[in-house]
Amino acid sequence: MSALTKAATLLAIAGSAYAQVPGAAAKAAAKSAVAATNAHTEAEQAVEQPKAVVKPAVKPAAKPAPAKTVERKSLELEGASVDTTGTPAVIMRETYAYSREGRRDPYVSLLTTNELRPTMSDLRLTGILFDESGHSVATLRDLATNASYRVTAGTTLGRMRVSVIRLKTVVFTIDEFGTTRQDSLFLGDSTKVRGK
Repeated sequence: MSALTKAATLLAIAGSAYAQVPGAAAKAAAKSAVAATNAHTEAEQAVEQPKAVVKPAVKPAAKPAPAKTVERKSLELEGASVDTTGTPAVIMRETYAYSREGRRDPYVSLLTTNELRPTMSDLRLTGILFDESGHSVATLRDLATNASYRVTAGTTLGRMRVSVIRLKTVVFTIDEFGTTRQDSLFLGDSTKVRGK
């Protein structure tokens, strides 16, 4: 037997043995599908070279003059390239202003600040100088620290703001984490807090 027939026989035996392996046909089909997909992807990603345009040959009438070579210096810029479009880019930025008048700093932790004090249960109304024109003054005493406060309408103590000072009552507006409520301290019964 010649070498060529031996090789063909071995190839036929190997092919029949390969066909008997379970799933061999599926593997071969999957490999060919992957190869086809890869070839398609490479063809899509390949940059097409521009085709050279063939111009018909024109017979020169006379001997052409020798071409002059002009050397131009290339511009080398360090860093970014220069934008020559003419319109500069405009960047808009959102700004926000926060008015601190009568408000606490929203970025200070409530656990580390003393702005929560005094509370209504800590205060005792000790006196009121009532003025009908709206310039009344009330004096309060903090039972926990024994500090005295002189307040007018609009004064802020911790989370509380004095809304109205009446003849025998001071009305507070209390801000409790986004909700507000009103409480009052009475002059004759100043050890108790009463809601209104």
